[in-house]
Amino acid sequence: MTTTTMTATTMASLSSKLGDPLPFVPAEFEAFRMNYAKYRLGAVEGAKGEIGQRQSEAKLYDELKQANLALAKAKEKVEELTQTTRDLEAIRKTYATADDCLDETQRASRDEIRKDIEARQQARVCRVEKAAEAIKVPPKGGLFKGKGKGAQLIEASTYHFTTGAPVRTEVLVARGVVARPEDATFEIIPKSSASSPVFVFTDETVNSLYGERFVKGLTTLGYDVRKIVVPDGEDAKTLEVFSQLADHVLSVGIDKHSVLISLGGGAVANVCGFVASTLHRGVGLIHFPTTLLAQCDAAISHKQAVNAPHGKNLVGSYYAPLKIIVDPQVLETLEDWLLPDGFGEIVKHALCQDSVLLRMLDDHDGDLLDLDFLEKTVRRTIELKCEVIDVDPKEKREAVVLIYGHELGHAIETVSHRPGSLCCLSHGQAVAIGCVVSARVAAALGCCDDGAIQRTIDLCHKYHLPTEVPADQSIDAIMKALRKTKVYSVEGCHFALLERVGRLFNVDNDYHLPVSDDVIKQATEETMAQPGTVIQGSGSSGFLRRNKKKVVTKHDILEAADKNEPGAGWTLGGNAPHAC
Repeated sequence: MTTTTMTATTMASLSSKLGDPLPFVPAEFEAFRMNYAKYRLGAVEGAKGEIGQRQSEAKLYDELKQANLALAKAKEKVEELTQTTRDLEAIRKTYATADDCLDETQRASRDEIRKDIEARQQARVCRVEKAAEAIKVPPKGGLFKGKGKGAQLIEASTYHFTTGAPVRTEVLVARGVVARPEDATFEIIPKSSASSPVFVFTDETVNSLYGERFVKGLTTLGYDVRKIVVPDGEDAKTLEVFSQLADHVLSVGIDKHSVLISLGGGAVANVCGFVASTLHRGVGLIHFPTTLLAQCDAAISHKQAVNAPHGKNLVGSYYAPLKIIVDPQVLETLEDWLLPDGFGEIVKHALCQDSVLLRMLDDHDGDLLDLDFLEKTVRRTIELKCEVIDVDPKEKREAVVLIYGHELGHAIETVSHRPGSLCCLSHGQAVAIGCVVSARVAAALGCCDDGAIQRTIDLCHKYHLPTEVPADQSIDAIMKALRKTKVYSVEGCHFALLERVGRLFNVDNDYHLPVSDDVIKQATEETMAQPGTVIQGSGSSGFLRRNKKKVVTKHDILEAADKNEPGAGWTLGGNAPHAC
């Protein structure tokens, strides 16, 4: 051991621990004793220090591990969001067609429409911009325009807040769940709503088939369920019915965890959804669609609305359901004359969005009531709707496919529900006619070739859909109704147009394209039925639906027109004789 020199302080510290020097130990060994003691004590203290250091390091390693786990999760989230963004962009690229993939006529059409878009944008802001410039320029006296002497321009401090986050809606497809909800292996109503009042909205027809059994099944699961029966069809989608329903639910009592369930077709889903979106600024919403139209379109959505006297779906909201549960088995009880109503929306998707669905419709040569075929088409249509809603929830770009054929279709449907109408169209029937008109508009503008028109007509005929505007409608009445729809602005109407069958035309990733009134009128004129043509309308207030007849003759319709019957659907009413 090496002898080292120790300071007086160190010697005193060691002496206090070792005690006094032993008298028989030579002095030269005292230094050795002290050095050895220092070595041993230092080793112990060093060991203690090492243990403490190791404990400290272990704690740091644990913190590092937790930080790395958090970082890994963050990286996964970043990758997920990045992939989602890439997926959305990839989807968007599949919808948009580049210039070099268009023919010369289509490229010229794109240039002309681009000019029209720019002209409309300029016209939209021109007056306001001129007025703003006039205000900013001071007059000769040096004072700005305004109240009182010495008025000056007003500046403001700016603050921001952000609301809302993406809401994920589950869409489940399961046969038999409407008849036996208690046997479902999946959760229908959230457990968080277990003690809250639950309301089932259904219509007269569906209630007679499934109402009691469905409510009993939910009650068996332990939920507090009440049932509300609304009128059949569009008669339920009025502001008056909405007001009555809201008042009834509030009077019975709900809380913020309550859930409203729609069990029925598109009209029931729409009015129930709108009530859910407004009460308590939004309560739980679940759809159980029971018609083909609702299963492939109306209920597969976050759009809720009722009709106004001026037109269809003009009062509504964007409000996502908690989940949508589709039971294809209920289509077995759907009257076959109502099937074309749903196929109107399915055909629309095939014509403007998806070649796979188009091929499915082309290849089918069996009964339209074939449940396997219906389920297959419903599933494919749900996939298509979910895809575009994810990319474009407010229907500004790619999701414009959802309103294809609806632009003029809504106007024609509204006019067909007027007092005095000889043909009261269902929604799907009106959309089919709108698809024919839109194909003619696209061909007239050079967006697609004329073959798309006949292709549309042939597909509609195969699925028993009308392709002509009822002869008792007028161009003026249709154009007036068109101005009350959501596709109209002061500068004119916007349409979704075909590039070819299965794909929409776009201009700089814009799919909602300006169309002049003259082009719309011409296309509508070419789609008008000849006087005397019988179109069997199946609108919710129509003669066919009311009388549940599978065959309606021209004599039946003309005879019905001579009878004084109530006003239909969402119109302002009146006592004019009519077949609706």
